[in-house]
Amino acid sequence: MFVIGNKYPAWVASIALCAAAISPLATAAEITVLAAGAAKELVNRIDAPFTQATGHRIKATFDTVGAQRERVEKGERPDLVILSSAAIAQLNKLGLIDPTTIRDIGDVQVGLAVSANVVAPDISTPEALRATLLAAKSIAYADPARGATAGAHFAKLLSALGIKDELAKRTTVLSFGVEVIEAVAAGKYELGVSQSSEIVQHKGVRYIGALPLPHQLATRYQIAALKDRPIAKSLTDFVVADFGKAASRESGFEPLH
Repeated sequence: MFVIGNKYPAWVASIALCAAAISPLATAAEITVLAAGAAKELVNRIDAPFTQATGHRIKATFDTVGAQRERVEKGERPDLVILSSAAIAQLNKLGLIDPTTIRDIGDVQVGLAVSANVVAPDISTPEALRATLLAAKSIAYADPARGATAGAHFAKLLSALGIKDELAKRTTVLSFGVEVIEAVAAGKYELGVSQSSEIVQHKGVRYIGALPLPHQLATRYQIAALKDRPIAKSLTDFVVADFGKAASRESGFEPLH
């Protein structure tokens, strides 16, 4: 755990003092966030510490990367977004993002999960992965049509491995990656496909690992404020400071070197 009672690292207290000293940030505000499901655990971990440090509150909504990007494209204006770097680049190209606020969070891998009480199968090579998938009685993954990064990649993987038709009756598409992992934890499906950050923090499942090369897919996630949202900078700065970096690692993001 990062927080014990009301004790935080000294640098967190210093952020609070700085926030109080700057007049635009002196009044507590609600910062609205549209985030991908892969960042849900990260947001949950920083929520209370951020509020204690700055006085501001986080109001976050989670969905697939594609769904959140489309909401902004269609006119919704949160204070900031936490999405894949590709999605943020697209929003920036449309002139919706303040490019000076874009910050890297880390990478997540498309990976497989099984129930926590099950021995992890071998997926170390393309051949082993193919055998494991063919042996599975049921597999769940997030809906590619809703912009799920892991789901879209897995659908392509099945075709690349030549087993799409063979597994058609044993695969189930769910709305979200988090829903996939919860279903695997509940024993509804033998295998689940999702982002590593949605798997490693769930005590009910075991993270088998990332897909083997050449089928591996790492996705860079970033945080960025929309234009004319100066209050959002307090959160972008918090996420890339020491506490935020530690929370990112604990949430399943691979640190950037």
